[in-house]
Amino acid sequence: MMPFPNRDDVAIKQIIGACGRDHDIPGQTRLEATETETDEAGRTININRTACRKCGSIRVTRWRAPEPGTSSSFFAFATFERPEPGDVPGITERALQVTEKELADFIIAHGFPGGVPAGFAPDRRTTAPEENLDLTLRVRAGQFYLLDRTRSLGDILPVPAYAESAALIDAVPGAALFWPPVRDGELHLAVKISPTPPEPDQTYDEVVELSCRFPTGHAVLRELAGRELPLPPLPAGHGDYRLRFHTKPSGCLLQIWNQPRTKPKLLVRPPAS
Repeated sequence: MMPFPNRDDVAIKQIIGACGRDHDIPGQTRLEATETETDEAGRTININRTACRKCGSIRVTRWRAPEPGTSSSFFAFATFERPEPGDVPGITERALQVTEKELADFIIAHGFPGGVPAGFAPDRRTTAPEENLDLTLRVRAGQFYLLDRTRSLGDILPVPAYAESAALIDAVPGAALFWPPVRDGELHLAVKISPTPPEPDQTYDEVVELSCRFPTGHAVLRELAGRELPLPPLPAGHGDYRLRFHTKPSGCLLQIWNQPRTKPKLLVRPPAS
């Protein structure tokens, strides 16, 4: 069952639906391998992945180069993969245009006839101010957590095999585990919650980010020892958020903003020793 839908989900369907099969693929007639794989017989299969410029759908073309001394002709097979929501062109702008009726109809069509539950945080993506918090966490075993209020530590501990990882963060829907540079003791943590993407702070030693979906839009920071620190309601209500974690010995910065999910990123890493 899909997570409870929000405006981003409606916008994705609209953009991909409007594109249909009329994809705008750069280099339509050119085949250059962007990666390779090996088949069961040990032969190299060339793969080209190219995204549609209109909807982000990825054309995946596979082919095996002719053996030396054989005919130069070969067969290529293409399929399409759905893009990561955050890679759909124009998704942020289109989500702002989704009407209340379009959202309500989409929610009902996907099996939620009761509409948005009253306990969910409201969608304030056009009006929410940036919020900044300065917190001191009591870190134990080198970790702390960010949880939707409907989730528990058991959702992320032990870290499931299917969790996404960005080196300093592991996440599953509704729960994220952070690995700060403090093993046991107090950690100064600045938290910035924003309705628009903030710039990363390059003064930190390490900066990583990934996506996490918060089912209610209400989140709490949780210490291993049990203390919970509720955060203000997230700006776009329930849905996907980007978590960008900055670390250095003197303290950490966590940036949170609403953004459709996309792949984890390592933005700043310390030089290899």
